[in-house]
Amino acid sequence: MKIPENKLAISLVTYNAERYLPFCLSSLFEQSFNDFSVLVIDNGSSDRTIQHLKENYPQIKIVSHSSNIGFAKAHNQAISWSKAKYICLLNQDVILEKDYLKNLVEFLDDNEKVASVTGKILSWDFKNNKKLTNVDSKGLKVFKNHMVVDIDQGLKDVPDLENEVFGTSGAAPIYRIKSLNDVKLKNSLGADEYFDELFFSYKEDVDLAYRFRLAGFKSYYIPSSIAYHDRTVKGKLDVSNKAIIKARKNRDKMVKIYSYKNHLQTLCKNEFFTNFIKYFFHITWYEFRKIMYIIFLEPSTLKGLVMFFKQRKYIKQKRKYIKKNIRKIKSRELSKWYI
Repeated sequence: MKIPENKLAISLVTYNAERYLPFCLSSLFEQSFNDFSVLVIDNGSSDRTIQHLKENYPQIKIVSHSSNIGFAKAHNQAISWSKAKYICLLNQDVILEKDYLKNLVEFLDDNEKVASVTGKILSWDFKNNKKLTNVDSKGLKVFKNHMVVDIDQGLKDVPDLENEVFGTSGAAPIYRIKSLNDVKLKNSLGADEYFDELFFSYKEDVDLAYRFRLAGFKSYYIPSSIAYHDRTVKGKLDVSNKAIIKARKNRDKMVKIYSYKNHLQTLCKNEFFTNFIKYFFHITWYEFRKIMYIIFLEPSTLKGLVMFFKQRKYIKQKRKYIKKNIRKIKSRELSKWYI
């Protein structure tokens, strides 16, 4: 597919997105930065997503799949077709303030070692079309037990400064395409994968954040860029057992299955053996509590563990590829991010 050679490409993967599109795309085309092209990849929507796009946004290129090929594979198509310098992966349930793209693109222009950036993502009450003041994400952080969370999620927003983060959330990041090419994987057929397509959906942004770190790249949070996200699962940032259990009960069944599988895949693919040893008790205790909860209270999620073991051959292949072709840092440079 021929994509216009703008400085920035916008990749929007849709699935039954008709209700969101007037808000999301209006905010996009009102941006102060306009050197971008838009590609929509639809994953088999059954509503009027495609009709709405054709009727209201004829300038947008659309690729329509008959079924859901997954978040990872759809965005991989957009990245591989793009000739831009940067690419923004925009969720359908996100709206942008007018300088969101401008500030992030300028930061990337000035910082060649930065692979990804995100703005301040606040919450959006879509049902009432109300912008909220609590945080959705300011980037990703990792605990010693290797649980990954969105920074300050659920907390009230306060003024802050730009800073380096472990990685960026997949809601509205901008990636440097050269960096994506430096950390791309190869699947069993030798094809490029920027996002690991074994993931299908969920936590592919965490996996990519690890690979950027392993390659020596940086990720930044820029608070002058503001967006709003209608996240399905909301809640105050709290890593206590009670809060985690409450949050899990509100999640969709398939979200829990893929999230569990993909968490295990991320660790097995990317982590240094020495860090597994260093944080053995933190990781083991966390994983033990999780599997006990799943066995007794959420047995359907065990399907994720079964899927993980079925894919272990390919996970092992990708770990070897990462170690040989992507990893450029020492284990301590990665572990300094664990809090």
